[in-house]
Amino acid sequence: MEKLQELWTQILDVLSKLVIPDWGALVALLPVLLLALIVGWMLFLLRQYSRVGPRERGPGPRQAVAPRGVHAPGPSWAPIFTGVGGALVFFGLVFGGWMLILGLAALALTLLYWLREAMVDYDHTEQSSTLPVVIEHAGPPPGVHVPGPTFLPVVTAVAAAILFAGLVVGGWVLIAAIICLIVGILGWLRAAVLEYRLTVEADRTGHLRNAPPPAFPAGLFAFFVVVMFVAAIVQAGVLPPSGASAGTGASASPGASVAAGGSGGSSGSSAPSGGQPAAAADVSIVAYQVAYTTTDVDGPAGKPFTIAFENQDSAVPHNVDITKPDGSDAFKGDIFPGVATKIYQVPALPAGTYAFHCDVHPNMVGTLTLK
Repeated sequence: MEKLQELWTQILDVLSKLVIPDWGALVALLPVLLLALIVGWMLFLLRQYSRVGPRERGPGPRQAVAPRGVHAPGPSWAPIFTGVGGALVFFGLVFGGWMLILGLAALALTLLYWLREAMVDYDHTEQSSTLPVVIEHAGPPPGVHVPGPTFLPVVTAVAAAILFAGLVVGGWVLIAAIICLIVGILGWLRAAVLEYRLTVEADRTGHLRNAPPPAFPAGLFAFFVVVMFVAAIVQAGVLPPSGASAGTGASASPGASVAAGGSGGSSGSSAPSGGQPAAAADVSIVAYQVAYTTTDVDGPAGKPFTIAFENQDSAVPHNVDITKPDGSDAFKGDIFPGVATKIYQVPALPAGTYAFHCDVHPNMVGTLTLK
């Protein structure tokens, strides 16, 4: 009977976590849940990939044999391995540190594995003396329309790579990356519309015209470079000049109090430190290489206080978001790119231990103890 009572108590404990969940713990588990979903999806794709292919009736599958003089390369896992290596690199770009080094190492190993397979396949092809002679022809047979060569897939791939860089850096760089991707996709759409019109014209007139051969898109790549360069200097604070906002009187001193009528400090004002030293603040927090170097800090309880937040990551946006034990926001500082320092004006909070994190990079966490 006692064992049944203990089992029933454990069941009630589990159900209580579902009915009255610990939101702070659930939010902390979101990255783990996301990773589990990604791993599950990749396993599902691998299972579907392993089942792709023709199904034959009979005692068993027959080995396909290429015609005489034709070399067909066999199946390969190299593209999947390289895709996993690329995914690890993107994880490293988000979390930084050893994750980035391991991601780059994994990508390099998968690319070397793919290169080894390609070299073995090339050696097999080179040694074959029965390959047919390739005869070039002037064009496709009558009634067959073959699209001409194009640089647009390469352009769109470059724009997508720029977009991933913008997702890591954020701010103006992300906006510029989205603009580059839109321009690349619109160029591809324009070429597809022209190809469709030529095909419709051939069906109507019986005369097939191909689009003119494309030139190297030097102008489009130059546009990408200019847009990203302007976004980078704006993100770094070079433009507009920092002196343009001088004398506006908008910045607050470290000792200034928060605006009246606040709702408990879910968000707060922040001001550039300017000539104010970080030591003048009650609490000092430093971010470097996408991590807080000060993960355990102390502050005063029961009265407003200031936090000097120093972002030492150039052009990378960070902030300090303080959460209560129940997971709700106690204070949310403004997000800004480095290298810069801001003074956060935090309202009075009761004594206790509070967690703080960066809204842009959830892996950045720390603990604030108010006494």
